[in-house]
Amino acid sequence: MIEALLPLWPAFLFAPLVLWFMLARGKTLMMIFQQEEYDDVRFLAWFGDNKAFDRKASLWMLAAVLVGLISQSTLVGELGATASAAAFLVWPLMVAAFVHGALVSATARNSSKKPLVMTARVKRILTVYLGFAVALYLVILLIAVLAPRGTHYAVAVDMDGIGFASLPYNWQVVLASILFLPLLQLPPLLLVLANKLLEPAEERVKAGFRAEAIEKFSRLQPKVIAITGSFGKTSTKHILSHILGAAAPTLATPGSVNTDMGITRVIREQLEGKHQFFIVEMGAYGPGSIARLCRLTPPDVGLITAIGAAHYERFKTLETVARAKFELAEAVFKKGGQVVVNRDGIAPDLLAERLANVPGDYRIVGHEGDVVITNWAMTPLGVEVTVRDGAEDHILRAPLYGSHQAGNVALAAASARALGLPWAAIKGALASVPQIRHRLEVTRSSSGPTIINDAYNSNPVGFKAALECLDVLVEEGGRRILVTPGMVELGDKHNEEHKALGALAAQHCDIVLVVTPDRIPSFVEALNKANDGSVTVMMYGRQADAEAWVKGHWRKGDAVLFENNLPDLYEAVIRF
Repeated sequence: MIEALLPLWPAFLFAPLVLWFMLARGKTLMMIFQQEEYDDVRFLAWFGDNKAFDRKASLWMLAAVLVGLISQSTLVGELGATASAAAFLVWPLMVAAFVHGALVSATARNSSKKPLVMTARVKRILTVYLGFAVALYLVILLIAVLAPRGTHYAVAVDMDGIGFASLPYNWQVVLASILFLPLLQLPPLLLVLANKLLEPAEERVKAGFRAEAIEKFSRLQPKVIAITGSFGKTSTKHILSHILGAAAPTLATPGSVNTDMGITRVIREQLEGKHQFFIVEMGAYGPGSIARLCRLTPPDVGLITAIGAAHYERFKTLETVARAKFELAEAVFKKGGQVVVNRDGIAPDLLAERLANVPGDYRIVGHEGDVVITNWAMTPLGVEVTVRDGAEDHILRAPLYGSHQAGNVALAAASARALGLPWAAIKGALASVPQIRHRLEVTRSSSGPTIINDAYNSNPVGFKAALECLDVLVEEGGRRILVTPGMVELGDKHNEEHKALGALAAQHCDIVLVVTPDRIPSFVEALNKANDGSVTVMMYGRQADAEAWVKGHWRKGDAVLFENNLPDLYEAVIRF
């Protein structure tokens, strides 16, 4: 046995090198896995679509295999000596494979826009993943050690012709290099396997946290306002939180936190007895998901902002989206509450069908309904909305931008009224509402351009509103500049929506920088077709390159719109 181990002793020395490679590759893939919300199917689909299998390290390892096989042949003369000497190159080539693979992985991870967050779940998955890697490494060594020697043969060439000869002593090294080849391709599968293995434990952890959150919530009993919709959720939540916060201590789920575990964490870590209002954004990731969130935080008032194409990829039809969103209404009516609905954000037939099938106390907001938007205007100072509530007209002013914010302001105001706040308090609070980060966030400069940051999670309605803002915010002599990679998760509506916005961009822009144009060919085609020659169009593979051009060429008076910024799983081309 000891004699069998002698050719393989370097393998034990570079074991840390193999682990370095596996960890570096695993963390880079984990970054994408996390962005896909640990969805095995979507992660593997990304892997296949991006052809993210290993190339570079595998080429080094293949070279090691070929050199090793050549070195096993019994050849004559100088060729034989060269072949024998080549055996010494097998280990350095294997070292190069793992070093190159680790460095390539680290580079891809370090250049990402959204870094890996080392949560407790990520650490658990990576720990099990590395356990699999160690086990496979040991199995490879064991197979190589136990491989019988002296019974394998290779082609031998001598003066008498071609025959067979016993393989030399280091055949085990060659066998190890052959077995290392598939190991280089296994990290994505090992991550998925680790995630699957941990699922029961993860569910127990989640159940414990959820039970703790439910107990705390039932003890504190804040008044819950739940918000859902295909788009507009976060902006409306932001506005409503400011209005209610001016009247009483209010807690709202931060940013775009809208999942079961996200809300659970907010309850456990942030909800306090002083909070009279708790505003909860609820995301729909499938039928039943809203109902589940409503069991966690039973809502007193509901707000449905829109039913649109933003969820097409997951739900396939608008009817399915509508049924999922109106699970909120069912939960509110069980508590005898009221549901505020954006009439203008839902197709009339869909709205009529849902109102008939989920009857209850609705407060309809829009150009028709209970709270009617009679007029609105976009000015350099923000949005101005006139609404009619019964026989009274009210002018609502907020330093927010985009035509869609007119509806969001009206929805938030109507929700505050449903909770009993007077119109005077609502108007006063709206006048000081802060801008929403990365959602049509406008920044002015006395010596530079006006920046319109709409980089978060673009949708067709918001995109259109952002383009219209260019006309309002550009100064005399300035240029209207758009930087966009398009939208995601539109499913069958992808080409249709991008085609409409491409034509619209030609009307509202002087310069358009398209990022990842291969993703949105209908946008590019419609933009070019509607372009009368006055719009300069440029194509970029990476957001950073487009932004670098803009920052190097913008000037005072320009209005620059950054519409969406794709996460790495959409933009990054990761090649190992």
